[in-house]
Amino acid sequence: MPSYIPPTDAGFREWIENFIDYAGPHAVELGLSPANIAEMQAERVAFVAAYTAYMAAQAAAMTATENKNERRASAEKTMRKFVNILQVSPAVSDPERAALRIPIRDKQPTPTDPNAILNIIPPKLHLGTAQPGLAVVHFGPNPTDERRNAKPAGVAGARIKVLTGSVPSGTANLDALPWAWAGDDTESPFYFKATGGGIFTFRVQWFDPLMNLGPLGDPVTCAVTA
Repeated sequence: MPSYIPPTDAGFREWIENFIDYAGPHAVELGLSPANIAEMQAERVAFVAAYTAYMAAQAAAMTATENKNERRASAEKTMRKFVNILQVSPAVSDPERAALRIPIRDKQPTPTDPNAILNIIPPKLHLGTAQPGLAVVHFGPNPTDERRNAKPAGVAGARIKVLTGSVPSGTANLDALPWAWAGDDTESPFYFKATGGGIFTFRVQWFDPLMNLGPLGDPVTCAVTA
């Protein structure tokens, strides 16, 4: 037999308030003493106070998490910009790059077989949309676990392409759709800002140190809230 007490906190709050709001004025008919009503009322007040505090803490935690993720994405974008500046600056030495903990690039890129990248399996995608206005594009062999998502040998980074909307049903040639360049990134994840929200579809392809491009992976679609 199902319990008459609702399993959720919100449902329980409504239930206990209805119970006591009815039982109080009808205590005599129900055979309840003033002490009985007072005991129930004390439990009601204590629970509602705890529940209200809990809901406020949940809302604050969600807001704090969203703010942290947004600031992290902004900080990473800014730092990548300055790293790129330092990487090409003749005034910055390799020991200084090492001290900054940024990659030390080959002064003369190692010759690469331009066709080798074509034989590497395209990256898989996992899209995160928990934060409004932002799609977090995880890409790689194991995008659901960044700790085990290292790039394949011979890969320098990934090119992310985006399509506004979803792939129309029956599309035979994906390459004929109006894909736009979203960005290049050397490490997963990639942060795609979509302030107004919407439906977006992503495809990703690897590139090697000489920017030779590999094949595009399968499209993955997500909905971003505003």
